[in-house]
Amino acid sequence: MAGVGNSLMGDDGFGPRVVELLSQRTLPPDVEVRDIGTAGLTIATDLADYDAVIFLDSIDLEGAPGTLKRMRVEIEDEGEVETLARLTLHEVGLEGLLRFAKALGILPSIVYIIGCKPKSVEPGIGLSHEVEEAAHKAVEMVLETIRELRKSLD
Repeated sequence: MAGVGNSLMGDDGFGPRVVELLSQRTLPPDVEVRDIGTAGLTIATDLADYDAVIFLDSIDLEGAPGTLKRMRVEIEDEGEVETLARLTLHEVGLEGLLRFAKALGILPSIVYIIGCKPKSVEPGIGLSHEVEEAAHKAVEMVLETIRELRKSLD
């Protein structure tokens, strides 16, 4: 699992917060939890080591702040590695990372995003009440996804 986001930008810290909560749980030995912050393309090659990945991120969703959604992501083959690599490393979002990893042939075949609608992504430490509650619910969503993945990969 990879927590995406900036903990200094309010609810953009959703991903890192879920990682923090998950790190307090006992997880199967073949499950790794990482806070990747806003690493961008620099972590693309790390994806080659995994059969599946779950990204945790603040995303623009319908509904009220704190709304959660789990999505299976399918990335189409498009774009050349050279074109994608010209992007500024710090400006590429999760979609750019996924497209870049796909173009390199290192994107795991199973990719999920568990996203949360933020209330505020203004400078500040800590999540809004709504997103903090969602982070705790997201832990259960992640654990269920792990159970499903373990069954399908066995």
